[in-house]
Amino acid sequence: MTARGRGLAILTGLAVFVAGWVAFVSQWSGPAGAGPDGRGAGVAGTRAADLDAFRNELLVWAPGGFSEKEVGRVRDSTRVAAISAVRTGTLPAASGRRSYGIVPVETMAVDTNAYTSATGRPGRKLATLLPKGAVLSRTGAKLRRVKSGGKLKLDGGRSLKVSGVVDDALLGGYEVALERGLARRYGIHRAAYLLVRPRGPVDDLRTEIRKLLKGRSVRFITPGDRPFVRGGDGVLPMSQVKARFGEFALPSLHKGWPDPAWTRANLVTRKVPLLGRVRCHRLVVGDLAKAMADLERQRLGNLVDVGEFRRDGGCWSPRLLRDARGGKLSRHAWGIAVALKVKGDERLVQTMARHGFVWGGSFARPDTTHFEWVGQGA
Repeated sequence: MTARGRGLAILTGLAVFVAGWVAFVSQWSGPAGAGPDGRGAGVAGTRAADLDAFRNELLVWAPGGFSEKEVGRVRDSTRVAAISAVRTGTLPAASGRRSYGIVPVETMAVDTNAYTSATGRPGRKLATLLPKGAVLSRTGAKLRRVKSGGKLKLDGGRSLKVSGVVDDALLGGYEVALERGLARRYGIHRAAYLLVRPRGPVDDLRTEIRKLLKGRSVRFITPGDRPFVRGGDGVLPMSQVKARFGEFALPSLHKGWPDPAWTRANLVTRKVPLLGRVRCHRLVVGDLAKAMADLERQRLGNLVDVGEFRRDGGCWSPRLLRDARGGKLSRHAWGIAVALKVKGDERLVQTMARHGFVWGGSFARPDTTHFEWVGQGA
């Protein structure tokens, strides 16, 4: 073999080795934020940044969403070139079970033209799909076990035609997208966040929106800041919570506990350092125990108010299943959130973050006793 031939053979061998090593690492180490059970906790599907969607948009969000008057004020600003108001709610998917007949499905509703303009080229397919029925994310379709052309079965014998299935990122992590007019029939009508295309410098637009929405706790999010372009605090979307920790049925959207079959399969009671016996999701209790053991090693156990933890309900408790207004499901319903009182010491927050728990004190509507599992990068 000539020197040139030997060189080519060596280069080829190196390329094969590198490709094999990358495949091995990808398979066994998982993406950043790998879940507590070893499965990847990275978002399902392609990231919005990879899709090049929403690249020209600024996301505007505030707790409680926006009224129609507030949407109109932003829309009519001379600093706004285009706007899409994203309305959100929950659909009652049929579980097929008599006593636990409802599965909550996180749903978004949009004006087709406005939203597909915001998504750019990657979202062009949505322009033809949304007017024809329900569009499901890939994770949503897997959870519902339905394909394009099938039916999304709802409570009361109702159903929606599934016009297509798209990447999770295009729907901001929501399980289902509906055209705004159709969504009204299901009570989905309040704008949760706005996708705004600036006319001129983006800083000028931020200043203008703060004036227009004076008194509101407004947050601005740009594509790439998070895995999903969506409103809300930096926690896992419901679809990703379901994919990792299981999906349960309820007696109705507004009351009742998760079905006993899910509870038996997923909730466990374990002895945790500092906290004692804790009822929690089987895939999260290990991270919680490591966090508490970490505090013990640092001699910071005094930062945890065990009495308050037990009085608040700890991790999973019937009285923690819904938010303060009794509407949306809390992440306590899955046993992946913890109520811990922070005694003015950042070291507790930092330790919890090292083990995958984000602190509610950083939320737009702060909840200083709330810690929620999101994985690495908390």
